[in-house]
Amino acid sequence: MKRVIVFTITFIFVLCYTTLTAQDKPVFQTTQLTEHLHMLTTDQGAYTTNTIVSVGDDGILIVDTQTKSEAEELKKIIDGFDKGLPKYIINTHRHVEHIGGNAIFGDEPIKIAHVLYPEKLKSGSYIFEEFPEATYPDITLADSLTLNFNGEKIRIIALGGSHDDNEIIVHFTQSKVVHLSSLVNGFNFPSIDGDGNIFMFAPLVARAIKLLPEDVTIVSGHNPPGRWDQLQPYHDMLLQTVAAVKAGLDAGKDAAALKEEKTLDQWKEYAGSYVSVDDWVDYIIDGFESKDKPRKKSIYVPIYYAIKDGGADAGIAKYLELKNKYGDEYEFTEFGLLVIGDKFKDKQKYPEAIRYLELNLKEYPEGKYSYYCLYLMAEAQKDSGQKDKAIASCKKAIELKPDFQAGAKLLEELEKM
Repeated sequence: MKRVIVFTITFIFVLCYTTLTAQDKPVFQTTQLTEHLHMLTTDQGAYTTNTIVSVGDDGILIVDTQTKSEAEELKKIIDGFDKGLPKYIINTHRHVEHIGGNAIFGDEPIKIAHVLYPEKLKSGSYIFEEFPEATYPDITLADSLTLNFNGEKIRIIALGGSHDDNEIIVHFTQSKVVHLSSLVNGFNFPSIDGDGNIFMFAPLVARAIKLLPEDVTIVSGHNPPGRWDQLQPYHDMLLQTVAAVKAGLDAGKDAAALKEEKTLDQWKEYAGSYVSVDDWVDYIIDGFESKDKPRKKSIYVPIYYAIKDGGADAGIAKYLELKNKYGDEYEFTEFGLLVIGDKFKDKQKYPEAIRYLELNLKEYPEGKYSYYCLYLMAEAQKDSGQKDKAIASCKKAIELKPDFQAGAKLLEELEKM
């Protein structure tokens, strides 16, 4: 179950971004790293997301393009450099907050990504995004390549397997700046995607220590920049926390006991962003529990094609068939239907969205994220003109999570309508 923690938490914060951000607040904060390197940062609630832009005589190169909701603002900034369209777009991995602005620049920029990246966009829940062709790379790499651009050598190195299996890092060698993807997560406890591996963080951080010069500035996918001398303590923390949890498990303790005893409390300085000390305990335990287990299939692809062939009803029928006949083969969590419902809402197919969200609540009445399912339902009901139902759903969401700011803001909006 814990394999989906990072996806769902990231999913929730990305979706809440426009709700929680003040209307008059600039979308991007710009930091000039060197004469021709700029870092563009968005505040997405529980974390920031970082883009690097190289601007010079050769034109513009972008590392990561944020979510699609920021694409218009990103393009305005790029247009403001008066260098035309980007010559290159490099995506450090496939997550939606790193690739969402690719398409707005069209087919002209040369896009570069990991060799696994194209397949990932057509698997799992990503298949529902139906990314346009301009999101996909023109060049992929399994090892490394070098670009000569704007007066420096840019080393692009595959370093996947920890946060996600299709990560690359981008090292601007003369500028002494590297985009380290999500390997260090701003030097907080890292997060692990369903295709990542908690036990790969330490060896990949060790590799980064050897690859990078000591005076490099580290820009990670999320949160503030860091320094090379932070890498070794971070590496040591990864090994030590895993060892501490393993010792507890070997002594017969479970997650609740390890949390109660504050087993990882001496490393609490690394808690931040959206991974708490307790979350890190869960990640480590899940890593051990799932280490030798075969991974179950995702429900998303068969349901997607069922919907394409027969509509929303066919998708629900396929879900029930998979659950009743092949429950041991497929992975079922409270987020499967929730995500599909949100995809329908995003496409303004509100009746379909509500049906999937209602089914999710029926399937998981005690779900940890039922409050968020109700919030999404309230949004769909509001946008389809069902104000009273939207208010009722929103109130239920707040009852389940009284400190849910996005829910409170939506309720206030509904009651003023």
